[in-house]
Amino acid sequence: MLPPRFIFLAIITPDDDESVVDRQQRTAWMLCSPNNRILGRGERPFDTDAQCREAVLGVVHAADRLNAVSTALGTSGHWVWRVELDGVPVAVSHRSYLRARECQYNVGRFLAALPDALLTEGRRLLREAPRAVDRLTRGTQETPAGPRRDRGDAAWRIKTA
Repeated sequence: MLPPRFIFLAIITPDDDESVVDRQQRTAWMLCSPNNRILGRGERPFDTDAQCREAVLGVVHAADRLNAVSTALGTSGHWVWRVELDGVPVAVSHRSYLRARECQYNVGRFLAALPDALLTEGRRLLREAPRAVDRLTRGTQETPAGPRRDRGDAAWRIKTA
């Protein structure tokens, strides 16, 4: 079985021209378990691939200084976690959880996977969903979708060819 691994994502905004391969794109990371489940993701995207990989190595090397924080989301009752390094968020849950104990269990899985995780080569393309504000400024009458359990608070979709 494969060990846990960091996967790097090239973020494409809706206005980007997909045919332009050499264009600089933001890079994000996520940590996946051996069975391909997303355990968590970086708190923010980075301007370059090198910055993103350096941030991942910083999180791995500082594993003994990481602090996990769980938070309830407003009135929904769902829970999310974040991992902080010296008070600065570096990783967040990929999705929300119905119960606090599920949230605690999953952040524990994320932290346990860090030391053994491999860094993958290359980047996968990721399409960033348009934000509600962008839709409103373009004059569409679309109502922003509510939170979805399968993507948590992340507004990202992995591009599938």
